[in-house]
Amino acid sequence: MVLTWSEKILLFLTILFLPTQLGKHFWPQFSYIYSLRVDYLSPTLYFWDILVMGLLSVWVLRKPEINKFALNLFLFFLFTQALSLIGASNIEAGLIRLEQYLLSGFFGVFIASQDFKNLRKKIYLPLTLAVFGEAILAISQFIKGGTLGLWILGERTFTISTPGIAKFDFYGREFLRPYATFPHPNVLAGFILIGICIMYQVLRGKNGRSKLVMIIGGLAVFLTMSRVVILAGIASLLLTVKRKWFVWVIFIFLVASPILFTRFSSLFNFDNLTLLRREELIGSAWQIFLQHHIFGVGLNNFIPAQASDLAIGPSRFLQPVHNIFLLTLSETGLIGLIGLVALIVFPISKLLRLHPTSYTLHPILPWLIILFLGMFDHYFLTLPQGYRLFFLVWGLSFPMLKYFRESHK
Repeated sequence: MVLTWSEKILLFLTILFLPTQLGKHFWPQFSYIYSLRVDYLSPTLYFWDILVMGLLSVWVLRKPEINKFALNLFLFFLFTQALSLIGASNIEAGLIRLEQYLLSGFFGVFIASQDFKNLRKKIYLPLTLAVFGEAILAISQFIKGGTLGLWILGERTFTISTPGIAKFDFYGREFLRPYATFPHPNVLAGFILIGICIMYQVLRGKNGRSKLVMIIGGLAVFLTMSRVVILAGIASLLLTVKRKWFVWVIFIFLVASPILFTRFSSLFNFDNLTLLRREELIGSAWQIFLQHHIFGVGLNNFIPAQASDLAIGPSRFLQPVHNIFLLTLSETGLIGLIGLVALIVFPISKLLRLHPTSYTLHPILPWLIILFLGMFDHYFLTLPQGYRLFFLVWGLSFPMLKYFRESHK
């Protein structure tokens, strides 16, 4: 079914504003820990949510042909997450996360129900603009050493001297790690890398504009100094770059190696608090799972469940465990993990069965990056830009399958 002009406009805006976090936060009593506001527990109405609700409303009113397999798979995932709220201490926090999964997941179902040949023409331009805009904003923040005041996109106000802000120390000189419109540089870097991967490898945009965005985006990822994303980016380049560009990749890596060495070696000296905190979170997640192994402690209840035991550092580190599978085990138990694994494994397994000539690596590359980053961070399940991007990749998997099968009959 061909999209109407209203659907095309709303889809364009939905992809374009996917990385933004403009929204209205509400602060009921259950969103506080130790009298501190916790964003993860706050009911929030985002501008992106309004766009998606508009898109889905217009689409459903047309009584479209829905990808029933994708819909049932998502509803199964949602059901396994909802079961964890049986006996949860903070049910309201879990309902907030369910509501966000509901919007992002149905957006994924919308994507899954489209024709890939037509769909990629509709999302290529807004995705390119979103990645390029975030990259330019990140580079500008790095140069300025602070934000540009684009609050309309959800850019938070900070400078390099703001307490707790992410910085990079290079032989005694500190540099700001840019955030763009994201809550942390790691999330920004993950979005740009996966966005470039979708744009260049999945949508097959190989023109000069795509190459420019890839270069600018690559620079922005480098400036974030996100260790795991840089590693994922290097691996992706080595796996996909053409032989004639391989020497240039090695050359760029060698030029950047002194800075990268400083960044990675800092884990074992002045920046080892990151490892200590993550190690403690892993221990807390495992202990919670052992006590609540079937249904978990409750969706979005990890922070309330373990907050009283965290005391490393000058302030309590109120964060989810930095691993999406451990987080799922602790919050939603074995039942929730089955739902998450099913959601991920079904599209990946079907993509892997594609005919070898259909460049099998390219469709699953965004999934490989998500799985790798998900072993070291949590934002694909906890932050709005994270699960929006997750369900975009998930949704794209289904029309890709149909398109590649028909192309190689």
